[in-house]
Amino acid sequence: MKYIAICPQGMEDITQKEIKELLKISSKVVMPGRVLFDTDAVQKLITKTQSIIKVYAFKQECKNFKDIQTFPVVSPFRVVCSNKGGEDISSQQIEKDVGAEFFAKGNTVDLKNPKTIVFVDVLDDRILVGVDCTPELLSRRKYRIKIHNQSLNACIAYGLVRLSGYCGKKMFVDPFAKDGVIVIEAVLYKKGKIIAYDALFPHVKNVEINATLAHVRKDITISRIEPEWLDTKFQDEEIDFLVTALPFVSKTQRENEVKVLYKDFLSHVSFILHKKGRLVVIAPSLTLFKEMAQNLKIVEERTVSTSNLHYAVIVFKK
Repeated sequence: MKYIAICPQGMEDITQKEIKELLKISSKVVMPGRVLFDTDAVQKLITKTQSIIKVYAFKQECKNFKDIQTFPVVSPFRVVCSNKGGEDISSQQIEKDVGAEFFAKGNTVDLKNPKTIVFVDVLDDRILVGVDCTPELLSRRKYRIKIHNQSLNACIAYGLVRLSGYCGKKMFVDPFAKDGVIVIEAVLYKKGKIIAYDALFPHVKNVEINATLAHVRKDITISRIEPEWLDTKFQDEEIDFLVTALPFVSKTQRENEVKVLYKDFLSHVSFILHKKGRLVVIAPSLTLFKEMAQNLKIVEERTVSTSNLHYAVIVFKK
């Protein structure tokens, strides 16, 4: 059966890699953030994936909503629409109109406890229709009780881990851990020598709580460290993977403050990052950091987004 995996836009290759690893099959990117694959073992993927937000069984693609063809469903049903298209029509109206077509075929409706969820996926000018296999978003990790206001979607955090090349060996460090989503996703992928630092005690406590709920507390070294003391914790070129969501200019952090932080951090990176290591950073904008990181070489850049949040990602090496 054919399925569509919804993942963060800009990280489709990470989802393809994960599908290949877990199911030993190839897949195809059909739209931004949409990966098509064919399998009889979709539940295995749903259980183990870290990169996928939602999975639905693919039924048809349409040019407009009037072309949607009904198909057999187990009643009661409901229709759910994800509308990020150019159509001048609301998700609620789409759900109502498509639902009326299925209702006309003799199916009963239950908006609270349906047995089948017909999923209408609208992106730009394309419409995909299927049956939702994951009513609860896979990106909503149960361990995330303490969430930082600048925290990342867990699927994006996992993508950063994979972009670094981390495979469970060598040292992995997040120096601005916030609520710990990056290091927790790293441990859930592969256990290794993983370290989370943050300058604020409340953040350190939040990492500890979330890691405990994820059952990986013993696998992460967690400490409060000011960024300017980072180089005192490691020997020359000791770290192989530095992966972090950088602080950025905002209402609470002025540009001059961020510049000082970036300058200190980059000076430490030049000392502690292994000559074959990788620095992976993410923020809503990395223009300032990129301008200041002249002593590092850019391996790749990409834009990543989910919902209405957009990020810049850069992978550096020495």
